[in-house]
Amino acid sequence: MQSAMLRGSAVSGSSLRSSGLRSSTVSRAPVVVVKAVQDVKGIVVSTSMQNTVVVSVERLTPHPKYIKRISKTNRFYAHADEATKPKLGDYVRLEGCRPLSKTKRFKVAEVIRVAQ
Repeated sequence: MQSAMLRGSAVSGSSLRSSGLRSSTVSRAPVVVVKAVQDVKGIVVSTSMQNTVVVSVERLTPHPKYIKRISKTNRFYAHADEATKPKLGDYVRLEGCRPLSKTKRFKVAEVIRVAQ
């Protein structure tokens, strides 16, 4: 409830001023950033840790100067329990979750394609 109030007041702060309220009544509280939960797909590149896999996710972005599309790779740590334990080379879908450790912010939702 409070985070929604903070986010709402941060987004519509200019409309509060235009509606006749003085700027001293506008909240100066820090803005709460709400990130959307992501679903990403990638290839498992490491399974050497307990209950953790490393997934390499590749995406295409335009080069800032030359506009040609280049591939960028991110490596995400994901939690994998015994029910969804992927193997090296599997193509998996990750879904965002609460922080499980310093670097783990995803969990393995499903194995889309098994490696040959």
